Amino acid sequence: MSPVRFETRYDGSRAHAGMVFFGTPLGQALEHAEIDVLRRQVDQCFGARALLMGTGRDQRLLDAMQVQHRFIARLAEFEGPQRAPVSPSPVSVIDPGNLPFANGSFDVVVLFHALDVAPQPQQALREAARVLADGGQLVITGFNPWSLWGLRRLFSRRRAPWNANFINPVRMADWLALLDFRILATEFARYRPPLNGGEALFDGSFGRHLKNLVKLPLGGVWIIRARRQPAAGVRLEEPVQRPALAGRSLAAGGAARGRGRLARVDNVYFLTCSSGQDRER
Repeated sequence: MSPVRFETRYDGSRAHAGMVFFGTPLGQALEHAEIDVLRRQVDQCFGARALLMGTGRDQRLLDAMQVQHRFIARLAEFEGPQRAPVSPSPVSVIDPGNLPFANGSFDVVVLFHALDVAPQPQQALREAARVLADGGQLVITGFNPWSLWGLRRLFSRRRAPWNANFINPVRMADWLALLDFRILATEFARYRPPLNGGEALFDGSFGRHLKNLVKLPLGGVWIIRARRQPAAGVRLEEPVQRPALAGRSLAAGGAARGRGRLARVDNVYFLTCSSGQDRER
């Protein structure tokens, strides 16, 4: 992939405002709801290297990734309190539209509201696709304009997080399709209104009944997991049993899961995801 480079100066002020928001009680509650979903998503993906890029305060999500090497990319300088992962992970501040990594550098890339604060979100998505290896998985979170959070944006456009891009999930699916991604899962989180109060009401029986009744894509945030389709010359094999892998850790850092889907590149095999999880919802 030959990315189109933009020689514009990167402004990280909106990303910094987003990181400040995730330190507020409302931001922490939102991040906690997203992390619960993200842990389930990244548990189904593993490889050699993973990149977490975005504006969140809690980087402990990296500990749930079954990978050997983990990298954290912040979108702005920030000195506030953050929750670092247990595993040692290099940290750098980067421009999401011009990533300083070679093509195919990562097997898993997580964009935590990175596209929401990117000046050019389509270019940032192209860069994430460029540094992702064939067969790798991309997990993206974004604010949902079709929600109470999107409604409040009509009145609070100048403040974070309502100054974010608020890309709707249908448009994001179109962008991913153009970059040869196949969507594996789409989930929504945080159906509660963007208010600091009223948590007890939604934590009680009323909230449980409401969550069971409302299955519409109206959550404050969406989480999409997608797989990059293999390039020409790469063939995904049928799920096979690998006796040599049973009962011991994989080189990717995760436990063997029995059956797996193997990709072959120049007669070198690598395990991409368990077959039970690699299906489109």
